[in-house]
Amino acid sequence: MRRSPSIATPLAVIGASLVIAACGTGDSNSGDDGSSGGTSAGTVKGGPGVDVAAKTIRIGDINALTGPASALGKPVAAGHRAFFKALNASGGIDGWKVRLTIKDSGYQPQQHVQIYNAIRNKVALLDSFGSPPTKAIQALLDRDKLVTTPASFDSIWGADPVIAPVGTPYSYDIANALDYYTKQGKDKPKIGIVYQNDEYGQDGLRGYKAAKDKLGFADGGRQTFKAGDTEFTAQIQKLKTAGAKAVVVVALPSSTGPIVGTAAALGFKPQWILQGPAFLEQLITKDGSLNAKPTPVAAALKGALVTSFSAPWGDPGAPGMKELVAAHDKYEPGQPPSIYFALAYASSKVQAAILRKAIGDGDLSREGILKAKQNLGEVDLGGVSPSVTYTPDGGPPSTKSLITRIDPSVDGFLKPVEESYGSDVADGLGTGG
Repeated sequence: MRRSPSIATPLAVIGASLVIAACGTGDSNSGDDGSSGGTSAGTVKGGPGVDVAAKTIRIGDINALTGPASALGKPVAAGHRAFFKALNASGGIDGWKVRLTIKDSGYQPQQHVQIYNAIRNKVALLDSFGSPPTKAIQALLDRDKLVTTPASFDSIWGADPVIAPVGTPYSYDIANALDYYTKQGKDKPKIGIVYQNDEYGQDGLRGYKAAKDKLGFADGGRQTFKAGDTEFTAQIQKLKTAGAKAVVVVALPSSTGPIVGTAAALGFKPQWILQGPAFLEQLITKDGSLNAKPTPVAAALKGALVTSFSAPWGDPGAPGMKELVAAHDKYEPGQPPSIYFALAYASSKVQAAILRKAIGDGDLSREGILKAKQNLGEVDLGGVSPSVTYTPDGGPPSTKSLITRIDPSVDGFLKPVEESYGSDVADGLGTGG
């Protein structure tokens, strides 16, 4: 059975921000702070980032358009733009139009904080890219009661009432993937992990530890590195010497390529298991398209397992994929097909659902939007991403994993092998920390 639905390389962002209201570009609101001042017009109460008279709502997006995660941040920005352009063109949310302001923090937590402080009183909702940058502003989000959708799947987000994650937490994905992998053979394999030494990597490590404890496989080594590192000889040598038959990779794609390439050069050929953000279509071909020239690591990645957060591009089994591809082709045709575009499209659909409920409740204040998020219930994302559920009790929005295998012969290079895989291994992971 397919995972339930939900809506989540280079494209230039024009200027420091982009406005996609139907009336054209421009980045203005009523009032210097972007707020309606909490006044009400008709039956809808306003708040920061809401212009009640003009019926416009501003969403901020602090992204990674430069730096080590830019290959992911750019398609994420494109997915957000495409969704809201299409939404506004179809009449908006009950007649309300959305303005999207995109800022680049370069995947730098300190810069992320500075940008947040500059825009926090000018937006009604926020997108925040990456685990370390989002963790840097989490206390500020809680203080300001600003509902935020992270382009990140850290387990801790499920415990925070103002954060609206879209997707299965990293720790659950890794636990589920290792349960699936170990059940494919009769013997218990030796499994290692190489992970980025930050919040993102630590959550993947939690899933690895939970799986090892419950499945009893041998530890093939735990190697770490810093985001942006390009030299991995020492880590690979240790994993090879330990005799790891499979290796979990918790990295950005800019590190995945050197990790796999170094292993190939040293004659080390484990079963690779990539945590979602470690994969990027451009790891297989130069521009991420099916018929482009293969990369030097494409052959080594063939058959790797990937815990994907979005269905493969154009997947006919995902009812929402047709709408997504149409919006891509009309509004962002220069963006190569990408699961990161799909993730952002899904995230934007969740934001629209939150705003639609808040409008229906007559309250677009910070408190009203937060209440709408907490009482939203299930959002069906059309099979593009797993359905998400938000309740006052919190918790992970999804606990099952879409497990795919890299196949360079298909569009998007991912072929589903388990579309809604859950396991007892992930039980008890909770919301992490």
